[in-house]
Amino acid sequence: MIKIAYIFTPIEFGGAERVNLQFLKNVDRQLFAINPILFVRPWEDDNLTMRLIKDADYSISEIPVALRPRSKGKDFHRLTRCFMHMYRILSMGKFDLVHTHGYMADIICVPICRILKIPQICTCHGYISNDRNLKLYNNLDKFMIRFCKRIITVSHEIQNELVKSGIAESKIIVIQNAVKIAYNEGTSTALRDNKRRLLSIKDEFVMGYVGRLSEEKGVQFLIEAGSVLKERIKSFKIMIIGDGPRKKYLENMVREKGLEQEIIFTGFQANIEDYLPALDVFVLPSLTEGTPMALLEAMSMKIPIVATAVGGVPKVIKHGINGLLVTPCDYKEISEAILLIKNDPSLKDRLIIEAYKTIEKSFNIDEWCKKIEKEYSQL
Repeated sequence: MIKIAYIFTPIEFGGAERVNLQFLKNVDRQLFAINPILFVRPWEDDNLTMRLIKDADYSISEIPVALRPRSKGKDFHRLTRCFMHMYRILSMGKFDLVHTHGYMADIICVPICRILKIPQICTCHGYISNDRNLKLYNNLDKFMIRFCKRIITVSHEIQNELVKSGIAESKIIVIQNAVKIAYNEGTSTALRDNKRRLLSIKDEFVMGYVGRLSEEKGVQFLIEAGSVLKERIKSFKIMIIGDGPRKKYLENMVREKGLEQEIIFTGFQANIEDYLPALDVFVLPSLTEGTPMALLEAMSMKIPIVATAVGGVPKVIKHGINGLLVTPCDYKEISEAILLIKNDPSLKDRLIIEAYKTIEKSFNIDEWCKKIEKEYSQL
């Protein structure tokens, strides 16, 4: 059995956390002994990702990223402390392989793996650079991961970004994210009726977004599209599922545009699959993406797609075949695509059927797991 240290930082239950959980639940545990090692924030009482990993019958090793939150003062020795803690775990664990996710895990583990001569593979889920510190960490990460034996990226666009930064293309393999197919018409109808009733939605046409409420997700352009749709649709709702630093800004924007009756902020929801059936259209207005899990989940739940042509999205969505692609930041184009699906039931049905076929053929979680397991075995 191959013993693997599986290392990441579960900040919130977002796309990367969902990907990691999917893998831990579906990996062949007869062949691979996976040991999750997580960088955690000790001042946070409850971490959903950690709870779900424990529910999947894993024992977790925890490393505090700092002694206190940044608002209560800097922890100047946190990196040294993390390094020493990780070194002890990896040196005593007799691991055959280390698999890291995210800049914290990469930066800490690359030098340790070289010292201990443990092969390291990393997965790059994408980079967000909306502040100076993140840009610094991203650049450092791109430098460090060139010393990994193998780099997995979740989209060709991320692969190209890494090659431009000087990483050898021969080290990189693209393995796009995947989802478990579990669509059932009866269950979906029941969930749709239940969630619509709870949210006081009757016969309204419902479009929705799932994900983090941050600048790069472009949710403001979906709200702008709502202003256009208000003049053209008698009754509709926009469901925004998620939380994040831009929530207050977006709520203020909704009030300024007089869309309080049309837009529902549900907050963070762990069971996204319970909410997706309530939608008539799934909208992904992002400005940058890898291979977004929420997009794949909506396709697997037979929800028609409107998405911006960014990152790895055009590798998943073929315009007019299994979804509609729009230009980033163009709220008028978003609104036109939504109207096209609403007003053309035959188009809607074709998009749904082809999207589901796409998931079955190219984004099935069983095949995805096998690809990662193959890299493990080879290394």
